[in-house]
Amino acid sequence: MKLVLVASSLASGGAERVVVLLAEGFLKKGYEVTVVTVYGIERDFYKLPEDVYRLPLNIAKNSPTLLHALWNNIYRLWVLRQKIQATQPDVVISFVDRINVITSLAIAGKGYPVIVTEHCDPSMISCGVIWENLRRITYQYIDRVVSVSQGVDSYFAWLPKSKRAVIYNPLAPITDDQDGLTLSKDADPNKNWIVAMGRLTYQKGFDILLSALHKVIDNDCNWQLLILGEGNMQLELEKMIAALGLTNKVFFLGSINKPFAILKKAKLFVMSSRYEGFGNVLIEAMACGLPVISTDCPSGPREIIRDGVDGILVPNGDVEALAAAMQRLMFDEEERQRLANRATEVTERFSLDKVMGMWENLVEQVVKEKP
Repeated sequence: MKLVLVASSLASGGAERVVVLLAEGFLKKGYEVTVVTVYGIERDFYKLPEDVYRLPLNIAKNSPTLLHALWNNIYRLWVLRQKIQATQPDVVISFVDRINVITSLAIAGKGYPVIVTEHCDPSMISCGVIWENLRRITYQYIDRVVSVSQGVDSYFAWLPKSKRAVIYNPLAPITDDQDGLTLSKDADPNKNWIVAMGRLTYQKGFDILLSALHKVIDNDCNWQLLILGEGNMQLELEKMIAALGLTNKVFFLGSINKPFAILKKAKLFVMSSRYEGFGNVLIEAMACGLPVISTDCPSGPREIIRDGVDGILVPNGDVEALAAAMQRLMFDEEERQRLANRATEVTERFSLDKVMGMWENLVEQVVKEKP
């Protein structure tokens, strides 16, 4: 069976990592897999398996005016239609809001079964009025909308249940690669590490994390916060670190493809997001045997963490509650170990094999349903 997976790019991000994991999973199951990206290879952060055919279209262009935007989108639709049609797919799977709309429009009338995936919570982050209206129109005609959490799925209650499915993101393979431990001189291996990961954006709430850390750490404390990721808020966060007197306690390590060596060396993982779709970083940290603390944000964390069993959930955006949870675990090694002992159970709950089984069943269903 031939599958085409359509994404914006293979840049650093949760959805992009899932594209690669699913491509690898389908390939191992015997499918022919083509990955089409709107951007070219210059944005690549993740690498596809060699036997996956890659089509980097490089058709993402700036649109300074409405007329330019109209023309650029028409051109993208035409190119995407031609490229997908050339592969003669049995099923097309698209990733994330705008690309889902573009893909649906591009292959309208071709009769290919289409599955679109939603990785963000649309109730928390808008793709824009025009795109939202287009999504409500096009999704009526696709075969399935796959959401990465129950919270995301609830937004699509305006679609029949028969058109919706929830499939959690798979856990990336945990490797023993130790290269990550030598990536930064700032990460002192003699210190206790708190790790946080994600794009340095408002959504991820690193300002909340820094405010909480300020309340529980002092100059004599043997803890460091290592932040893995890049984004447009880095300068602002660096200024905040200086203002809070955390200069020697918090360090940015940039985006790291395989963070597992750092996670395995760490003592605690914290996710302070204001909103999520799922929260891939949580399952990666837990699989590495880390106790985790997360804001109970919409949506995803509550479907991953069993509060008090394998991690701690705190009210969304509550600096005081986050600080209290951090202080509790930072200075109670026995409690950290108790949570860590159960955390690794995510390796079964979100295993690639388990997730791929759900995807295989879905692909077979949409093929059978097509006239």
